Amino acid sequence: MLDQELTRAGDPSSAGSGLERRLVHDPVGVLRDRGINLPDELPPRIVQELARVVSLLWVDGRVVPLDRFYIDPSDEGLLFGRGAWESTRTVGGAPWLWPLHLDRIRSTAEVLGIQVTPERLPDREQVAAYVRSLTSQDVTVRLNVSAGRSGAPGLVWMSAAPMPYPPSSIRLRTRPSPVSKGQAYLTLKTFQYATRLRIGQQAAQDGFDSALLIDADGNLLEASHANIFIRTSDGWSTPTADGGMLPGTVRHYLLTNSPVPIHEQVIPLARLGEAREAFVTNSNVGIVPVTQIDGYSLSIGEETLGLMRWLQPPTAAAGEYRLRERGTAPR
Repeated sequence: MLDQELTRAGDPSSAGSGLERRLVHDPVGVLRDRGINLPDELPPRIVQELARVVSLLWVDGRVVPLDRFYIDPSDEGLLFGRGAWESTRTVGGAPWLWPLHLDRIRSTAEVLGIQVTPERLPDREQVAAYVRSLTSQDVTVRLNVSAGRSGAPGLVWMSAAPMPYPPSSIRLRTRPSPVSKGQAYLTLKTFQYATRLRIGQQAAQDGFDSALLIDADGNLLEASHANIFIRTSDGWSTPTADGGMLPGTVRHYLLTNSPVPIHEQVIPLARLGEAREAFVTNSNVGIVPVTQIDGYSLSIGEETLGLMRWLQPPTAAAGEYRLRERGTAPR
């Protein structure tokens, strides 16, 4: 339930914390403090909504400002990476593919030995209520579950961020995977995510948008923050999930619902020369065509465009605002 004082956050007399007062009087400064610089022509209402988006968290059913958020310094999620998370975009305020995300965060928590009761995880309606308490815009949301410490359960909290402008295409740089099969902490969506971030950053330093990971046997695995699909003369395929990669929610949805057949199979790097089309997927951006892998150039084909039209959540309506950035956000 939304805190009463936050329900009245537009009233300066009711603002209790310093951040809440700044949300009313200095939203541009709040956004600048979070690394977001907006164009001058944005309507004041949108600026204030975006400031709320980056400043107000959902914590175990209550909405609180960032300056009131607290995590125990002894929480093993903070100290040892024993935490799980999920991220997705919203459509009309509701989280996209949310049941799949809840299933995965429960499975990840179980692998990490994190005890979290089902009622602590927000359902679709609770996420939508949180989003609409912040803004009329669509956003991306991230749900987090920490392990806690001996004698105390961890936190369940959710944050929101402005929706990124979806890239029209992406270029991938192949790199050896830093993760061996069976390393659950690194192949699942845990707080130990720095390895994935780093390998994506290395690809960007080489002039690409993201990395395409290759296993020790020379087979494709996934992009650093997305799953990959390849079209060859045999049809569409995606690498087999055999413990060395993170199978995404959009990947699962495509494999079970796609109007064209898609197969899981081992895809050797040597087969890239046979690729006619390729795309990556995650639940923040849907499908993004791949136009380059190392020295291979690929066209954005009709089959990719057809799958995009079939799958893609509705694009932003007139009056919605996106942040323009390259690459794909964590899935």
